[in-house]
Amino acid sequence: MPTSTTEPALAKRPCAVIAPTTACPACATAYQQCCLPLHQGAAIASTPEALMRSRYSAYVLGLYDYIVATYASAERANLTVYDIANSAAQTTWIGLRVLDTKILPQSTNDAGQFYGEVEFKVFYSEAKCLYCLHERSTFVQEDGQWFYKDGVMLAGNGAVKSKRNDPCCCGSSKKFKQCCLPKIQ
Repeated sequence: MPTSTTEPALAKRPCAVIAPTTACPACATAYQQCCLPLHQGAAIASTPEALMRSRYSAYVLGLYDYIVATYASAERANLTVYDIANSAAQTTWIGLRVLDTKILPQSTNDAGQFYGEVEFKVFYSEAKCLYCLHERSTFVQEDGQWFYKDGVMLAGNGAVKSKRNDPCCCGSSKKFKQCCLPKIQ
């Protein structure tokens, strides 16, 4: 009896489609001026922060091929689109806050690669609960292009306890009940 080499069907929602003039999920700028050129392969990220923002918006939009393609080559070998899609299948992405970004000074290794770091918080919901992912990500430049290498989880990960009238966790300056609360109910 022949065995199947195909992966099981993805348990994910289809890729979201947004108009190019709509605000990018990663910032307030129009998608066509922010992450769309990166997602289409018409441009490359000029900084680690730009790559991190494009990866976040790719998660929001379900562009899992882009997520895999923007991992550093050493990490990419062990990843599949299927794995990335399934890990995000039940996640609703709420918002991104970049806290710090830097190119590491004189940070070349023997291969002449440069490194950068981005510290951020991502807010998301799963099973009607709000969570925060607080990470410091490392990016590496390979052949002049930035790639995600790895990340370190920082304090403040886990469930977020926001009251209805608290300032929204996403940093919008609105009350939680008027901003992200409806997205998780």
